[in-house]
Amino acid sequence: MSQNNKLNSEQKKVIMLSSMGGMLEFYDFTIYGLFAVYFAGQFFPSHNSFISIIASYSIFVVGYIVRPLGGILFSHIGDELGRKRVLILTMVLMGIASLGMGFLPTYNQIGIYAPALMLLFRVIQGLAIGGELPSMIVYVSESMPEKRGFAMGGVFSGTVAGLIPGMLINLAIVHNLSIEQINRFGWRIPFILGGFLCFVAYRVRKELHETNVFKHIKQHNGMPFIELLKNHFAKVIIGSGLTAIMATPIVLAIIFMPTYLAKIVKLNPVLISNAVLIASVVSVAAIYTMGLLAQKYNVFKLMSACLVGIVIAAAICYYLISSGGNLVVALAIFAVFQGFLVTLPPILLSYLFPANIRLTGVALSYNISFVIFGGVTPLFVTSMIEKTGWIFLTPVLALVVSAIFAAWALWQSHKVINLATD
Repeated sequence: MSQNNKLNSEQKKVIMLSSMGGMLEFYDFTIYGLFAVYFAGQFFPSHNSFISIIASYSIFVVGYIVRPLGGILFSHIGDELGRKRVLILTMVLMGIASLGMGFLPTYNQIGIYAPALMLLFRVIQGLAIGGELPSMIVYVSESMPEKRGFAMGGVFSGTVAGLIPGMLINLAIVHNLSIEQINRFGWRIPFILGGFLCFVAYRVRKELHETNVFKHIKQHNGMPFIELLKNHFAKVIIGSGLTAIMATPIVLAIIFMPTYLAKIVKLNPVLISNAVLIASVVSVAAIYTMGLLAQKYNVFKLMSACLVGIVIAAAICYYLISSGGNLVVALAIFAVFQGFLVTLPPILLSYLFPANIRLTGVALSYNISFVIFGGVTPLFVTSMIEKTGWIFLTPVLALVVSAIFAAWALWQSHKVINLATD
């Protein structure tokens, strides 16, 4: 890897503007999860409040499931018409979806159209996100090919930082509004704010320039997805394996952790909120730090060490939880290696595919892996705990499975990736 340790003003701008979409995605992920309990009954009325909440989360999962379709659609556009075009288009669609959810009338006002429109907005958002993050990976790696460590550390620390304003706005609303006010209008505020931020990001993203790598592609493939499946499918499996160890830890350490601690371990909600917020900050710092390290040291060796480290960190984390140890320390230890493994897989992904189908390859690998290892992990952990009673061992086992797959993918990637070339 290049040891050039300086970014010029244009490169800093690329990192900042590129990370905006991912940041808003994580922001939206957070606020939907935190505020679903307030609006569930307004869009999915039921005599059983638990059923209403399940229905609202089912809509959320649908948005997750359509991501691969969005990846296929927008990666086709990106490989044929340009990376920048995808980054602008996805930003607009996410803004429309977020504002739509914020202003959406309730079931009592428009009947069945309310949940139907909520579903539509989540599908739009899921499709857009399926193209957004892979496009970000490809755009920044092509914009600064000699500084991919800095690039991935910068954009993904900005992306995961989207969790923090989501948590902070939740705290602000909960502390300043009554339950009745939150149910009536308070839950809408973060969605409306997120929508306006998307349109601000759209305006400033228009200043981005298309990458030189895309401009110099001599022959575009009319059907990049077909070309990918026909001649590069083995690389998709490798890419999915690399991404698995990115997806599983972030779900376990940050996204699923509040539910796990509150519903399964039965810990104090205030303690959980504080610990997860601190873990999120640690994760962001770890992502950025690994970007600096990846710029200086061999990425293969760093990732090999982190695969071992994440398993050890998870075992320590869940042991401390099981023994009543300090929750903040437990989550922070896990968050360090979770953050490290957000930065490294995208660097390798950016080398994996040829330029004319690169976005299609990255998008398919990334989205398949996040649906399977990100979307299924909470269901797997919850179901296994229910069947076995292994409250603290099950999450570690889930992580070990991902680590083994990622280790295989890392070994295979040695054969197809040359870090010295684009």
